[in-house]
Amino acid sequence: MYKCFIIDDESHAIDTLKKYAKDSGQLEVMGTSQNPMEAVKYINEQKNIDITFLDIDMPEISGLDVADLIYNNTAIIFTTGHAGYAVQGFEKNISDFLLKPISFARFLKSLTKVMAQLERKAQEEAKNDTYFFVNPGIKGKMLKINFNDVDYIEGLNNYIVIHTPPSSSIIYLTMKEIEAGLPPDIFIRIHKSYIVNINKVTLMEGNKIMINKLIFPIGSSYKEKLLKKINNNIIKTHR
Repeated sequence: MYKCFIIDDESHAIDTLKKYAKDSGQLEVMGTSQNPMEAVKYINEQKNIDITFLDIDMPEISGLDVADLIYNNTAIIFTTGHAGYAVQGFEKNISDFLLKPISFARFLKSLTKVMAQLERKAQEEAKNDTYFFVNPGIKGKMLKINFNDVDYIEGLNNYIVIHTPPSSSIIYLTMKEIEAGLPPDIFIRIHKSYIVNINKVTLMEGNKIMINKLIFPIGSSYKEKLLKKINNNIIKTHR
């Protein structure tokens, strides 16, 4: 289910798109607005809107200008009653263009096209999302670390140690900073001093887990999140 937002100065146009979104079975309408600048603020703050249906011909500000303000955070489908805007619209690198009055069939065709674009983008990002760079404390130098090479990360005062056996790297980052930059499907914080690669965990028992014969404590405030993650992958018997 993709999340969408509708920006149009005409309420009946919003109602039509809301109905089409619901009938498609593919979209969740996160919000609508007849005020473009309020919509811009919401979309750029939330950063979770996959598709925005954006009217071009609005009295306060043109949708062409609105597109420049939100394109980094959402795919845009222009909606307009004026075919002459098509060229200008596609110059904005938008995803598609719908001419009013919009039929449900044309809506579905556009939606299918844009969802395919989003899927390709997600796949490309997933392929590249296998490593990260950190500064090892030397100006102008960046150290590349593969996610799969990391067993765990240890917090020590004002720096961290990234353990990639048989070596390790001391990095001047806080645990909060490194945690925010790691993919949550691979790494999870289990203690104020430890972040572990969930793929490297070999055993969990009580308030401890094991990675390559090393035992790590599980902090009480982190245990619920860890258990939830592990429970999603437990194979259970029904006997």
